[in-house]
Amino acid sequence: MWDTDRVVAPTLGSAITIPETANEFAIKGNHLTIVKGNQFDSRIKIDPHKHIHEFLGICDVFKYRDTENESVRLMMFPLSLTEEAKTWLDELNEGTIETWDELQTAFISRFFPLALLDRLLGEICAFSQNENESLTDAWLCMKEMLRNCHGHNLSKGNIIKIFYHGLSEITQEVRNCHTPK
Repeated sequence: MWDTDRVVAPTLGSAITIPETANEFAIKGNHLTIVKGNQFDSRIKIDPHKHIHEFLGICDVFKYRDTENESVRLMMFPLSLTEEAKTWLDELNEGTIETWDELQTAFISRFFPLALLDRLLGEICAFSQNENESLTDAWLCMKEMLRNCHGHNLSKGNIIKIFYHGLSEITQEVRNCHTPK
């Protein structure tokens, strides 16, 4: 009698719809170990673009006969997430994602929102050389800022202009003295 009166929470379905062909293979244990060793948590590992790049690199090593890479990616990607990132995926509505492109777009949108892109672009545009910072170190700093701002779409000319105008007056004068006329 107790069992029939109990309220049981529904089991949530997966947000990712796996193609039926995925049932025709099993992911090997060593592949799972590699993916789980490279998990994204949004706290320590915070660059979703880098995570996608590394995840695709891992998946491209795996070859499953008669199975498309997309199915492998869709099955394995949830295993590459932990903590807040895993919670995000688990909380998506059932059947929300049907393709790798949809999953990648949703993941990037969640963990690299437009507000972050705007903030990073603002930091790039406000670049300035620190006091006592060498020209080489300033350039390395600028390159790091650009790497962190995926999708910045700045042309090389604009990057050079931003960098030059962010240099100290002394560095600009030294650069101008060494520039061939």
